[in-house]
Amino acid sequence: MGSKPDSSIQEQLSGVYPGAAFDAKWQQLVYPVDYINPTPDGRYNLIVIGAGPAGLITAIGSAGLGAKVALVERKAMGGDCLNVGCVPSKAILSAAIRFAGQTDAFTRAMAWLREVRAGIAHHDSVERYREQGVEVYLGGASLTADGCVEVHSGSGMQKLEATRIVLTTGSRAAMPPIAGLLEAAPLTNETVFDMTEQPASMVIIGAGAIGCELSQAFARLGIKVYLLDVAARILAGEEPEASEILQASSEALGIDIRVSVQIEKITTTGTIKTVHLQDGGSIDAEQILVAAGRAPNLERLNLEAAGVNYTSAGVEVDHKLRTSNKKILAAGDICSAQKLTHYADAQARIAIANALFLPTASRKGMQVPRCTYTTPEVAHLGMTKSQAERQGLKFQAWRVEWADMDRAKAENETVGFVEVLTKTGKDKIIGATIVGKQAGDLLAPLAVMQANNLGLASAGKALLPYPTRGEYLRRLADQYNRTRLTPLVANLMRRWLSWRR
Repeated sequence: MGSKPDSSIQEQLSGVYPGAAFDAKWQQLVYPVDYINPTPDGRYNLIVIGAGPAGLITAIGSAGLGAKVALVERKAMGGDCLNVGCVPSKAILSAAIRFAGQTDAFTRAMAWLREVRAGIAHHDSVERYREQGVEVYLGGASLTADGCVEVHSGSGMQKLEATRIVLTTGSRAAMPPIAGLLEAAPLTNETVFDMTEQPASMVIIGAGAIGCELSQAFARLGIKVYLLDVAARILAGEEPEASEILQASSEALGIDIRVSVQIEKITTTGTIKTVHLQDGGSIDAEQILVAAGRAPNLERLNLEAAGVNYTSAGVEVDHKLRTSNKKILAAGDICSAQKLTHYADAQARIAIANALFLPTASRKGMQVPRCTYTTPEVAHLGMTKSQAERQGLKFQAWRVEWADMDRAKAENETVGFVEVLTKTGKDKIIGATIVGKQAGDLLAPLAVMQANNLGLASAGKALLPYPTRGEYLRRLADQYNRTRLTPLVANLMRRWLSWRR
């Protein structure tokens, strides 16, 4: 797939909608309509329920180790990430920047995301997993009291037996209890990428990562966007300064941001949906997109029958991902507060080890990085300042401004900063925030250092190319190392150098 989609997009314009052929290819790969489930033949080592990132890695990794594995999926292989999450959202963010200002920007962007998704879909396809030794069942799954899994499909019910079961059914967009919201037929991440016609205006409810990302994408594509949140600022979980920088960047794109707002109700008249605010104001828009958090997919699993404890937040697991039923584990969004693809990946590897072998793998102490792919990007690892303060930790903040970096000046991309938190008097990383161009990529070395207990001083030993943004590491190391030059050490050095003259 080339970097320029123009020729392939033009080929789709005669279809039902731009990108229709790409959608047909994608859907056939992730949920082929003519697929026939295998006939169960004996007991499985492992049954994995849910084919999102956690489920796919658990299934293919276990099969690669020689296990007999069944993978059950109700909707589409790849889960949210491929189909209605990471892949289409990042594709439309990129396309929105490339096509911004063009009269057909929305059409091109939506066709591009469909092309990207179809081009990637083979990696998560039924065909690939079968080739890797995984027996794939398409249909809904439910647990039974006798420790089995029932698969319900159009051709009937099949009963599967296994030594271990891993629940990886993921999560979906949470729907806030707002009067009139459901009647307004709101979009979520599961439907927003299906749009074939450009709305003139859109209200996005929720200014977390998804809301902030899509607000920028759609604003660039010519849609009037209103971004609403009950919190006092956008990206409320990040450092306040990061929120301020991102808000200024978003408002420069024409996004109307309303924080600390309560929605009283929503009414629909024809094609217009009116959001009524408790302060008496109202907003009219053609579409409403809900991005107000995630809810775990627990329904239909029949967890009670299997003796699996759960709450509205998800399935309850220990640090080894074991549920209250010793035969059943869970991984990914269904049991995690941090609903991120890379965290689901990490948990899948823990689930493989603990389901097939002795339960020695653990997620205890794991620091989960995150990134919001806006302009500028906002990336974070570990604690924020407020979290450290609530825990009573004494810390130091080490900071580099992009405006002081030669590469950033040369690119005229000087917005943002890097800030790393360490315990007072130590160089061990307890938190880090990067705001700016490629923040997510630039967080990677800090994540590696933190995971391997390497402090800031260790970064000073590395020779880094000039001019790059990665030089921030050397600058942080220099800042820390200068603090080690105590008055006593400085005095001894002066005496030594005086003697050497």
